[in-house]
Amino acid sequence: MAEQTDKEAPAEAKPSATSLPNPPPLPLRAPQAAVLSPSPSRQPKAGRRGFLKGVLALGAFLTVVTFVPWGQYLSSSVTHAGAYTRQKVVADINPLNGSGSGKTVNVSDLTTFPPNGSWLITYPTSGDLTLDSQNPDTFVKWQLIRLPEQLKGGSKDASAFVAFSKVCVHLWCSPNYDPEKTTLPANESYQCPCHGSIYRVPDGLSVAGPASLQSPPNNAIPLLTLSADAAGDLYVEPPVFDVNHNGVVGYGRYVPGVTEPLTPADEPYKQGSPYTTIDAKFNPG
Repeated sequence: MAEQTDKEAPAEAKPSATSLPNPPPLPLRAPQAAVLSPSPSRQPKAGRRGFLKGVLALGAFLTVVTFVPWGQYLSSSVTHAGAYTRQKVVADINPLNGSGSGKTVNVSDLTTFPPNGSWLITYPTSGDLTLDSQNPDTFVKWQLIRLPEQLKGGSKDASAFVAFSKVCVHLWCSPNYDPEKTTLPANESYQCPCHGSIYRVPDGLSVAGPASLQSPPNNAIPLLTLSADAAGDLYVEPPVFDVNHNGVVGYGRYVPGVTEPLTPADEPYKQGSPYTTIDAKFNPG
């Protein structure tokens, strides 16, 4: 038998567990400080701070609101498509308008439209009396006032009437005519229920309350120019909504011949209105 020359290669020895290299050590982490939640007594009072900030912001707004030049853009509140037109005066359909509700105003009708009375009207009109009457926008609402007898409210012409804006020039509340007011000459008060601004009749100058403390033209209520046709029907003439004419609704107007706010004790006013015709209010000279 031939001698075996090839010898089997010995099997590789398996490394023992003790012969394996040790893994690199993990990096050490610094111990973290415990995070403690603040006690309820130290937590910021966000709700109270927010409320105080809101109060301060509102106070700042109310302080400067009077000095903002609203007249530069408030006229857009009363603009509409097309030019303003001559419009027959018809009282809104409203229980407050009494027997004049929904009726055309005629200067000769002293029964339906008596002296020292007032009625709500809309200018400019939509062309639909019902829609006009239901329109809540005070920027197109006007208080038509027939003057008391002592201011020739019994005259059967347009001079017996004035029409004041329903937007107070102070903070836009809605004034009303009070025929029983006695702090001014009898039956001559157009007053705001919110903050007590009072406008004298017939020129609309504020004589009491915060509006009277504002500088011209912010101390007089805007008004409409009125006329009557041969039949006695009352009309609104096309207004010029700027401070030198009919005024800017919510902002005010200049009163011809008046440069400072007056008071209820103003003697020249007690002696009578300086205006005798509607035209004189806008073309004093």
